[in-house]
Amino acid sequence: MNKGMSTDIKVGIFTLVVLVILLWITFRISSGSIFGRTEGYELKAEFHNAQGINTKTGVFLAGIKIGYVDDIKLKDDEALITLRIEPGVKIGENAQAVIRTKGLLGERYIDIVPGKQTAEPLQPGGTIYFTESPPDFEEVMNKLNNIASNLESVTHSLKDVFGGNNGEKNLQEIVDNLNKTLAHMNHLVVTTDNNLNRTLVSLNTFTDSLRDQGPDILSNLKLVSGDLHEIIAKNKGNVNTLIDRISKASEKLDKTLGNLEVITQDVREGKGTIGKLLTDKKTAEQVSHAISGINNMVGGTSRFQTIIDYRGEYQFQFKNFKSYLDLRLQPTPDKYFLLGIVDDPSGYVSKSTNYTYTQVNNGPVQQTQTVTQNVTSQLKLNAEIAKRISYFTFRGGIIESTGGVGIDIHTPYEPAWLSLEMYNFNSNQHPTIKAMMSISILRYFILSGGMTDIANKDSRTWFLGVGLSFNDRDLKNIFGLAASTTYVNTK
Repeated sequence: MNKGMSTDIKVGIFTLVVLVILLWITFRISSGSIFGRTEGYELKAEFHNAQGINTKTGVFLAGIKIGYVDDIKLKDDEALITLRIEPGVKIGENAQAVIRTKGLLGERYIDIVPGKQTAEPLQPGGTIYFTESPPDFEEVMNKLNNIASNLESVTHSLKDVFGGNNGEKNLQEIVDNLNKTLAHMNHLVVTTDNNLNRTLVSLNTFTDSLRDQGPDILSNLKLVSGDLHEIIAKNKGNVNTLIDRISKASEKLDKTLGNLEVITQDVREGKGTIGKLLTDKKTAEQVSHAISGINNMVGGTSRFQTIIDYRGEYQFQFKNFKSYLDLRLQPTPDKYFLLGIVDDPSGYVSKSTNYTYTQVNNGPVQQTQTVTQNVTSQLKLNAEIAKRISYFTFRGGIIESTGGVGIDIHTPYEPAWLSLEMYNFNSNQHPTIKAMMSISILRYFILSGGMTDIANKDSRTWFLGVGLSFNDRDLKNIFGLAASTTYVNTK
């Protein structure tokens, strides 16, 4: 009789210890620190709108992370946010807390804008009174829609006014009106000149008459002559000024008419932006497509986020690599759908046992046991659905072509998380249990490590893994760079 503990009892104790450790880490994470203490000090800030902020949102100063959001509460229709700031970081009393967004549709974070350096630093538990909430996204989208609609209306109006035969007719009417105005001004100049000549003739006649009248009228003539000279001098200055102004206006009108003739000729020949817009159908279609593109961009901001992950794991016991390629479709930040393939060098393993009974010389019957192990396809499939609640992400579905469940435990610092999976419940031995810890480096690289097939003594093994992760924006940038490089090489 074997006095030691059986394998099942050892595996059960190991699994229980792992679960207790995971629960302990989870409670420590929820309390704000893995090691039972909370580092840093608290600051308060009130915002009118805290949309997109949660208890793990980062706090940055000059682009460097200095803390995170510890708590969010509602106070008098305002969002009261508690910030956990790293020790040694001092924030002045006149600093400003601003909610910003990484990119157009990126994640939210709180940016601390420092004030004057002479300000006293805030004490632990103090309040940042200067805050700025983010603009309402729907309001911005409505304004962009209105701008696009107004631009389309202006384009159609310009096309209606200047397009086709009507446009040429309108321009010709403008030129005709300017010609009529110039003719009227010339007529006014001629009329004024004729009136001045008549006035001079009348004055000469009047002077001759006065000379013939005799000496009695000469004395009065001197007085009248003085007054008349004064009037003529004043009127002559005004008339000269008027003539100068009319001459300058005539020159400006001549230049304007010349410019209008050049513009009209360019428009008829399809030169310039307006000429192309009025005469070139292709340009008009491009403008319409551009406006439609603006409307599509404004109306299509809500969409799935696509993430592609690759991970390779080196298994120390078997000295081989196991590869994973996953496609994750994430309609919202708290849930996603995962499709993937797994290249497992060990493949599907099935065992069968055959018994042979033999009897020699009427002796006892001897039993012979033969165990046959079969390995089939190496390619396995993953199809999971996941839902995140606070620091936990619960998964379920098909894991490596068998039914399974999993849980991911996130830390306040998003780059690190713990994972526990159970699948292959129909195995001849125990189900496959896999425990793993992962960390994201530079957002694109993932390092992981842990133990797989914990419950089965013969197949359990430690592993280390490295992987890559790209979202749809990264893929667009990669394909765009490749396309531009190809274009330059072909030119």
